[in-house]
Amino acid sequence: MLDIIARLPPLAVAKCKTVSKKWLAYISKPEFLRVHCHFMRASPDQKILTVGNPSLCLVRSLNFADANYFLATDVPTPFNVRPRNLLFLASLDGMLCVCLKNTCELLLWNPLTRACKILSNSIKQGFYKVQHDAIGFYVDSSFDYNIVHIKRRRGTIAVYIYSLRLGSWKSVRFLKKRPYHGQTYSWSSATFSGDGLYFRVSQYWLAGHKMIIRFDVNTKQFSELPFPNASGEGPNGALVSIRSELHMFVASGYYERPVDLWKLHNGSWMLLCSFPFRRCLPFPEITSITYLNLKDSCLMITEWGQVIEFDLHLDEWDFFSPATFGRIIHGSVYTETILSPGF
Repeated sequence: MLDIIARLPPLAVAKCKTVSKKWLAYISKPEFLRVHCHFMRASPDQKILTVGNPSLCLVRSLNFADANYFLATDVPTPFNVRPRNLLFLASLDGMLCVCLKNTCELLLWNPLTRACKILSNSIKQGFYKVQHDAIGFYVDSSFDYNIVHIKRRRGTIAVYIYSLRLGSWKSVRFLKKRPYHGQTYSWSSATFSGDGLYFRVSQYWLAGHKMIIRFDVNTKQFSELPFPNASGEGPNGALVSIRSELHMFVASGYYERPVDLWKLHNGSWMLLCSFPFRRCLPFPEITSITYLNLKDSCLMITEWGQVIEFDLHLDEWDFFSPATFGRIIHGSVYTETILSPGF
């Protein structure tokens, strides 16, 4: 019975809650939610949540086999803020980590259930500073969901972890005597893959210092990984988890840059494929990159709302026109679940 209900679409699972008190208690158990989220991660019915003009929060299906995938549904938000002041930082198992840009508050939000939880508190924890901070979102072996907040302030780096189960923040140590606190460095949001969170850290100029920072979700320790050994000048790239393995798209050079796809295997980078590319890929401006289960492709969203897809089988790029997704400010890909930020 557990497997049967857990495989149902989230809306159908939500309706099962109303059958009886026994079913409600059963579906609300962490054991059920764990299995439900496991099946939904492999679901082909992924969504893209976008903020566009004029200031709408819209959700679309990314099931491109469906002729109506381009149709958008307005998503009501449970917080009193204009959609243009929403910044999507990370997503996991149906929940999004969101920053309210007008107050800098962090919160978790499930767009399907509309449940949300504010993570900020009265002692100034959980306040996100755009262009300074970085966020990671992971679930550990005990099924506790956690937010990692990298705070860069006045030449120092402080790291805080929010436990959804405990409802509180705690601090952890960062790497000693490392230079990544400076404002010449740019931090990406983290990519959750396997048992690690991976941040791309790079200096703003093309030939500047570049590194990948790994956070082990079990030991709560940081370590450094080099960029793949790409040829050419000033390599830059974007991280993505494909089938729970870390991959990285890397481009080198200034103009017509070849693009390589690498996979991290046993702690070392392995080149999977390399292909010419006649159009500049905006790697530093990519805010999210997600593997699409149905198409075996990767979808990239830039900080100014451009949507790009890469087909892993055909080695082909597709730049979506604004007519496909509308004029969007930014967006995030996620998979719906019934998981509540307050479970």
